[in-house]
Amino acid sequence: MTAWKQTIEWTDWNGGGLERLSILHNDEGVFAEGVVTGQFEAGKYDLTYRLVIDPHWRVRDVRVQIANGPRLHILSDGRGRWVDGNSSEISDLAGCIDVDIAATPFTNTLPIRRLEQKTGVAEDINAAYVSLPDLIVEPVKQRYTKLAENRFLYESLSTGFSAELEVDDDGIVLDYPGVFRRLS
Repeated sequence: MTAWKQTIEWTDWNGGGLERLSILHNDEGVFAEGVVTGQFEAGKYDLTYRLVIDPHWRVRDVRVQIANGPRLHILSDGRGRWVDGNSSEISDLAGCIDVDIAATPFTNTLPIRRLEQKTGVAEDINAAYVSLPDLIVEPVKQRYTKLAENRFLYESLSTGFSAELEVDDDGIVLDYPGVFRRLS
């Protein structure tokens, strides 16, 4: 496999937030670090996250920090078992393979890459959803349908929200209508 390194930037749909993500992909897996500035009802926030992902695009280590606020560290065995930073099992997340951090479109890449779907195929997944600004993690049901080579329908089966995502050849979101758009 050819290793690659990439830096990506997104803005939220209204242009008030910004994310800068650095990704390193090699034979050992994927290492991703993001810095996000955004706006929620409660006000502005600054967030950093770090993901360690195995070569099959399964999340193994998740670290999220709100500046001057909560911090989250959870780990997965890549098969649906999660523990916190103190190695205590998080039974609510049993069966979740992916993580979905509310602040970033990058976490949509994880199931898109991991599932390796054929066009027209829909797959339901369980994801560990990290809400903002409190960093509470809860299981959610989601569906990804591959509509075309670089287009996916994302559906939150928990909330009814859906969006067609345009991705690049690496499965990284270019356009998430109404939510995020890629700058670089």
